[in-house]
Amino acid sequence: MMMYLHAGRDTVIRTKKIVAVFDLDYASQNRDTLEFLKQAEKEKRLVNVTDELPKAFILTDDGKVYLTQLSSQTIMGRIY
Repeated sequence: MMMYLHAGRDTVIRTKKIVAVFDLDYASQNRDTLEFLKQAEKEKRLVNVTDELPKAFILTDDGKVYLTQLSSQTIMGRIY
């Protein structure tokens, strides 16, 4: 059975493609994470799926990074 996560706006991600979920407040304190997000934006792999302040980001197996208003705890609860 295929399961999907509604990440925000009109964006749905197949849960099998999710590699990692990061809390943005915690992860953004790390310089390497900030550099990773800047590089993803530069390479047009960063997808903002919220009109609100993002709380987490989702990394998928195709290298895309989705900024979402959902908390990392909410995302993990919906996946499992």
